[in-house]
Amino acid sequence: MPGFVSLVGAGPWDPGLLTLAGRDRLARADVVIADYLANPALLSHCKPSARIIQRQAGPRTGARLRQPQIHALLLEHARAGAHVVRLKGGDPVLFGRGGEEAQFLRAHRIPFEIVPGVPSAIAAAATAGIPVTHRDVTPAVTFVSGYEAFEKLGSPVAWHHLAHAAGTLVFLMGIRNLRSNMERLVAAGRDPDTPAAAVRWGTRGIQRTITATVGSLADAVEAAGLRAPALVVIGEVVRMRETVAFFEDRPLFGRRVLVARAEGRGADLIERLAALGADVVFVPCLRYAPARPEDDVAEAVAWSEGVVVSSPTGAERLAALLSGAGLDARALAGRTVAAIGTGTTRALGRLGLRPDLVPDRAHSEGLVEALAAHGLLARRWLHVRGDDGRPVLERAVTRAGGTYRLLCVYRTERPAVAPLLVRSLRLPDEGGEGLDGIFVSSGRVLSNLRATLAEHLGTAAAGDLLARTPLFGQGPVTADAAQAMGLRVAGVADAPTDAAAADLLARTLGRRDGGS
Repeated sequence: MPGFVSLVGAGPWDPGLLTLAGRDRLARADVVIADYLANPALLSHCKPSARIIQRQAGPRTGARLRQPQIHALLLEHARAGAHVVRLKGGDPVLFGRGGEEAQFLRAHRIPFEIVPGVPSAIAAAATAGIPVTHRDVTPAVTFVSGYEAFEKLGSPVAWHHLAHAAGTLVFLMGIRNLRSNMERLVAAGRDPDTPAAAVRWGTRGIQRTITATVGSLADAVEAAGLRAPALVVIGEVVRMRETVAFFEDRPLFGRRVLVARAEGRGADLIERLAALGADVVFVPCLRYAPARPEDDVAEAVAWSEGVVVSSPTGAERLAALLSGAGLDARALAGRTVAAIGTGTTRALGRLGLRPDLVPDRAHSEGLVEALAAHGLLARRWLHVRGDDGRPVLERAVTRAGGTYRLLCVYRTERPAVAPLLVRSLRLPDEGGEGLDGIFVSSGRVLSNLRATLAEHLGTAAAGDLLARTPLFGQGPVTADAAQAMGLRVAGVADAPTDAAAADLLARTLGRRDGGS
């Protein structure tokens, strides 16, 4: 029986502009085939088992996934019964190839749907302070492809009509042919003094806007070194940028921040930073894979007097193992349940469990202090965690005369990361966009980040990037791990929450003088 394909619009870039329907499809997808203009941060909504195929290249890069290959992948995975998400930048059918892909799927009798996205043509202009329509200026807008391939395929642009149209013109994919397009527009009768603007990387924290006129925009863009991807807006609405622009006033605008976390764990922090104006790069550095513990879970729980759960993943895996044994949360009745961190507490809450003990400091040392303060160390403790934990709790329990038992319910891996994403992190003097800060959630994540950078950039370049970029951590344990690697930590979050992490970065990297 065939699977199902969702052609999903990812929006312009800002992860907060993904629709609820798009997020839902990503959460249920077995396979995701993503364009390079779809923010990789959106993939944090996917389940850990989802297969991610990220289009590796865009303009000015090497070999890339061609449309026939995309069609073949859609067909292969759908025929295998998978729910496939084709994640496309902006809206899937506005100058994208969503319509072609829908026709292909219908011809091969594959069920599909089109999930619209926020069009970059509207969103990028708006974040540049240019509303594409306005009641006092124009009631119309025309979207035009600035890419000559449409004309080569027999869809010529009606330049005379565009030159004399009363409304706003928005050219997408228009930078490569900007000069010739503006010359054609003027030759067809458009006033060369008409206001015009080019917006690169709309809705991103590194968005750039150049304003000029139809006759001078090409020179202005060339002088500024503005490259694709960018769109061009033409019309009187461009003048409104002087009074409507708001995006550049956000405290982290112009700051590029790398967030390194586990797969599926970074969405809230990414959205908080994006709302503050930052350009956020999400690099997944940890994957949790289920592990079958050596001990029988029912017997281990029955043996214990207390259960420590160290992470949200540990809580989810414990629930799954109990369910597999025909048990539920009632199996923990009469036992002291301790959780490390607010995330773990919330995960247990979703399972109907309220921990008896949550230390103020969200790490093993804080838990040991809390257990000692309540006289609970000298008990039979079952520790539910992954394969990369530290022996802090085991040593403390043993010294106090208690008994420690480990239930390893998942293992950690370093996931593969798209080379294009990592190459964009190179310092500006090496052809990349550079970074203003790096936030890591744990020492293991930092270690894996260094390995990922070295894999794609080389050991020397990776070391240089980490040494020259301010590094921020989730807590003191992360800071200690960084220092053990020879790296300096610029700041540590006050609490183990995404709100505290965002506040740290806003205080440290935010603009203090209104400039960049």
